[in-house]
Parts: sequence; structure tokens; C-alpha cells
Amino acid sequence: MQVSVLDLKPRAVRLELAGTSATQVNAIRRTLLSDIPRLAIDEVEFHLGPIRDEATGKDYDSSTSMFDEAVALRMGLLPIPTDLGQFRRKAECTCNGAGCPNCQVMYSVDKKGPCTVYSRDLVPLGDPSLAIVEPEIPIVRLGARQALLAYATAIVGTAREHAKYQVALAVGASPRPHIKIHKTSGCSDACLKRVAGTCPVNILEFGSGKLSVTDETACILCGACEKACEHGSVKVEEDATDFFLRYETDGSLTGREAFRFALKDLKRRFEELREAVQAIP
Repeated sequence: MQVSVLDLKPRAVRLELAGTSATQVNAIRRTLLSDIPRLAIDEVEFHLGPIRDEATGKDYDSSTSMFDEAVALRMGLLPIPTDLGQFRRKAECTCNGAGCPNCQVMYSVDKKGPCTVYSRDLVPLGDPSLAIVEPEIPIVRLGARQALLAYATAIVGTAREHAKYQVALAVGASPRPHIKIHKTSGCSDACLKRVAGTCPVNILEFGSGKLSVTDETACILCGACEKACEHGSVKVEEDATDFFLRYETDGSLTGREAFRFALKDLKRRFEELREAVQAIP
């Protein structure tokens, strides 16, 4: 398999995978969707009872406009920067699941209304680099006598366990298109001009009696150009060994890190399968 980088941004990647098959590309796609681990808030402990502001002496109610469960769910969906070289699952940690800096991160939030609580208000206890990636995500609105005091614990998991751990988003794969143009005897210039006008992504141009393709890779394989020419002058084919893979991340990992882990994890699982097959008597 040959991997070519077409577009590489911190959170958006577009690759071309050549010399492969649809099954291999689909395996990478599914791994990106389901098996990339990241940190996500799993438990939230809310303070119960009145909350006093030490500066003003004013008392607040420990309540919000939403149920605690809904607030905790919103916290769980926040993207947390994850260093896969440092953090691991609790079951695989040397602390045996008791909880330590290598398998969990603690956050605190202490806000008093009236205000809106944002993701930036969740403060990591310890390393400030673990602050929520997107600081302006609204969580809940507090009234004049309302306050939110809570402690949240983030652990490592994958999307197979819960969607809040999903790193890669909008993962899509498509075969490389090939547009072949061969003007047949019954095809007129008017026909070719009509074909150029039917392309929804505008990659066909007609000029000087010739139909040409401006960017073959932008073809979406809709077949509109084939249908527009009743004389068969245009053919669109799919390459069975060359594919485009595109995806985004939520910011917890970069696109490069997610792809590297997906390939590494696939290799590990295939090695385990090979060893298991070889062990069969």
C-alpha cells in the first residue's frame, strides 16, 4: 500500500491509498471510527446543598436549569487533548484501576450565576495542557441564585464503549475515478456541451469542439455525464486498487496521530490473528 498525503491539517486529513483493496481501506476506516482511544469525562461528582461565596458571603443554590445527568453528558462530550504515549486504560495501568496520573485526569468547575458555564470553566487539576480543546462550548446557563460546583474524572476509552470517546469524524472512503472521453461518430458538439453542463462539481469543460476534464480527482462518481451523452462518448470508471480516504478529528488527537494509531492497531490485531491461527493443532 502506498499512502499519499493530499491535504494534511491538524484536524482534517485527505489521503490517497494506492495498491490496496476496498476491504483493506474499509478496515482502516472502521478502526478510525471505533478503535482510537482518547480521554473523556466518565464520572461527575456534583456538590449538594448550599454554596457560599466567600468574597461576598452570598448563598447560592446548588442547582441549574438542567438535570445533573444532562450536564454530566455534555461534559462527557467535550474534547480532551490526549497523549497516547502517557495515558492508558485503567485495566492496563500499573495502578490496577485504582486511578493515577497515567490513567485518569481530574477537572473542577466552580461557577456562580447569573452566567453561562463554558468548557473553559472546567479546570484540570494538575497539568494545564489538559484543558478542554474547544474553550467556548456552552454547557449550562445559571440563574441569579444558582451555582455549579463539581469534580469530573476523565479516563481513556474507545468509541466501541461509548460515542463520547470517538476521535475521528466524517470518515469516508471512495475509489479513485477515471473519466474516459472518446467522441463517437454520432455525438455532436452540442451533445458534449450539454454533458459539460450536467456535471454537479463542474470539472468538465467544453471548448474548441473538445470535452476535457479539469480535475479528475474531484469526480463524485454520480454518472450524470454518462447519462447526458446518449452516444456513449463519456465513461466513468472506478479504480479498484486506488482510494481516497478523508476524515476529521475532534481535536483530542491530530489527524496524523489518529491515522498512525489506526495502522499500528490493525497490525497488532492481524499479528494476534496470525499467531492464533498458527496455534491451531
